[in-house]
Amino acid sequence: MKQKHKHHIIPKHIGGTDSPDNIVELTIEEHAEAHRKLFEEHGRWQDEIAWKSLSGMLGGKKAIMKEFWKENGRRTTGYKMSEYQKEQSRLANKGKKLTEEHKAKIVGWGRKQPQRQKDLVADANSMKWVVETPEGNKERVYNLNEFARKHNLGTAWQGNAIRNGHSLGYRVQRVSQTKSTATSGYRTRGKNLTL
Repeated sequence: MKQKHKHHIIPKHIGGTDSPDNIVELTIEEHAEAHRKLFEEHGRWQDEIAWKSLSGMLGGKKAIMKEFWKENGRRTTGYKMSEYQKEQSRLANKGKKLTEEHKAKIVGWGRKQPQRQKDLVADANSMKWVVETPEGNKERVYNLNEFARKHNLGTAWQGNAIRNGHSLGYRVQRVSQTKSTATSGYRTRGKNLTL
């Protein structure tokens, strides 16, 4: 006896329900074919993933999840809220107080940064760096965070640049191998010097 799957006639990802009149039992092959037809007719990525995973084109759960997040991320990456959406969100949350349970879930809520962490951040921000821009210009930088802000590179740029030696077309090289001290002068020198 062949295994049967429950297939939503109107898919849940477009508002279909679990009501019995919206569900039909199909074999795995029929289920894959139904999603292939839906994908070819409407072009929705959810149907493509369902079709490919049911027909064995995507191997294993990890591959399916990777494809799902790749497609799901494509929808939301770079999405910017309109002014109207921002205002509606602000009004919806206006006056709401966070519960103690919610506060507990937020990492670091109400906690002060320990001095050791402050020192590590200060050291990382005070080392000398040479940054080569995509145009080929080189700058000596004493604070990568300030450099990232100045060039609108985003919040993740500094970490990616330090880990990989490059990010978003900028090459980064550490000049000083030692951490700063209160008397090293790194924090009091000029911000950026052109080489």
